[in-house]
Amino acid sequence: MTANLWQRLSTAPNDMPVATDGTRNATAGAVRAAALSIAGRLSGGDGPVFVYCEDAANFTVGLAGALLAGRDVCLPGHSAREYLNEIGVHHGAFVSDLEGVESISVSAYAENLQAADLPTVPDGRIGFFTSGSSGKPKCCMKVTRQLAAEVEALGRLWGAPRGMVMGTVSHQHIYGILFRVLWPLATGARFFSRQHDTWEAIAGHLEPDGVIVSSPAHLSRIPKAVLLPHMPSAIFSSGGPLSTDAAAFAAAQFGVTPIEVLGSTETGGVAWRQQTRKSVPWTTLPDVSIRSDEQGALAVRSPFTGHDEFLSMGDAVTILEDGRFTLGGRLDRIVKIEGKRVSLQRVEDALRNLPSIVDVAVIDLPARQGALGAAVVVHENDQAPLATMGRFRYSRHLRAVLKDRLEPMELPRYWRFVQRIHENAQGKRVAADIRALFSSAELPQIDASDISGERARFELRLQPELRWFEGHFPGQPILPGVAQLHIAALLAERTWGDAFEGREMSRVKFRHVMQPDEQISLTLVKRGSRLDFQYIREGEVVASGTLRSSP
Repeated sequence: MTANLWQRLSTAPNDMPVATDGTRNATAGAVRAAALSIAGRLSGGDGPVFVYCEDAANFTVGLAGALLAGRDVCLPGHSAREYLNEIGVHHGAFVSDLEGVESISVSAYAENLQAADLPTVPDGRIGFFTSGSSGKPKCCMKVTRQLAAEVEALGRLWGAPRGMVMGTVSHQHIYGILFRVLWPLATGARFFSRQHDTWEAIAGHLEPDGVIVSSPAHLSRIPKAVLLPHMPSAIFSSGGPLSTDAAAFAAAQFGVTPIEVLGSTETGGVAWRQQTRKSVPWTTLPDVSIRSDEQGALAVRSPFTGHDEFLSMGDAVTILEDGRFTLGGRLDRIVKIEGKRVSLQRVEDALRNLPSIVDVAVIDLPARQGALGAAVVVHENDQAPLATMGRFRYSRHLRAVLKDRLEPMELPRYWRFVQRIHENAQGKRVAADIRALFSSAELPQIDASDISGERARFELRLQPELRWFEGHFPGQPILPGVAQLHIAALLAERTWGDAFEGREMSRVKFRHVMQPDEQISLTLVKRGSRLDFQYIREGEVVASGTLRSSP
């Protein structure tokens, strides 16, 4: 990696704090010594080094160590076991701070390492895993000079962070690594090494002039009761569009209007804006050139892309006379229904224009002859009509309202009514996740989730399409006990990567039956190899028990 990213770390006094987890400091000397130790263990090997750390200071050590060893680095997006196998972690070295996982253990807080000078960190390659439009992980390789160029651009725009940098986004992805780790590291600012899941946690650690690196998913769900102890010097948002209302609420609550950054893993940062009013145009980052391509989409060229040619981002663009620009919908969201081209964006826009609809995601369903499915968030004022009419009749009502605006093939045939549209860690909607709502799946529909450490809560709807209801029982379907155990175990495995197969169970009680269309809350608590679960309906426990993971 080029010197301007590592120079501050290389020259800082041994006892200077680089990062903190709230109780311990990772000093410059300890980080340098730990990175050299990791480099020694990786030297002489070949193949990529996979680096996944919950703690960003440990991540810095693993990243620097792998680059010092002259190895390519790959950054998994999360640590679920099946996902790590899917991206090929078993084919390379794995550097991690996870407990109970076979890896090269890394710690930026070790006290027994003697502080050392950091040699020049060579330029190298770093691979970021993205979900892609289909949901299958793909790796986007970047050379580190691209990241260095972008960090330099951030410094030219906003200088050095005035206070400690903290965030709700993962440093394993390009936005998080740039803003939460490399920018403060290159400019001598401290960063908080743990990712914050809630605004209450942010409030507990924010220092004067602190910088918050967040996403639309978090900025759209700021609790009214949360007040920060200090006004941040800046709040950043990236990963998807931030609504004008969410930007205004954040400004009113925290005193700072979020700075939105437009970009992607492939292009790096492209532009920024602050929505102090509606329809604020985007301003390009330093050294970024834009144009409208032959399809009318935004095309980008910059030192951050690794390409000399323009790269299309797929969004319709209008470039203004002063060089700023506004965006339209995605031009690549065109599908064929009954032999005719249909814009998913157009269907979504038509639904969003209805006063009863808060949010919507429309997707084509190849398994259902390409028909359209709509996942819809209904306004709170329309919850009563939805409950009175039922989901089927309410969906027919929406189709009838849309008939004057959309052609027959544009009208969604399948509907799901949810509390919110699921987004991944980067605030993006993945087609595979939305399609999963319409499958006859083995998992209930997840309307909301809250995961904090080893505790998780899922708000579930037992959709009639669940395969567990088939034949159990005719005329009066109920969710069988074996299905309840399986659902708890499967959600635990997807959350933490541990397999709870149900071979060992205790204190299992099925108190009341669960039927189609019911709203159920499932709480999971992982205590080492033990998983406690509770199904709750309207405040009453309907099933509970304990499962243990396989040896």
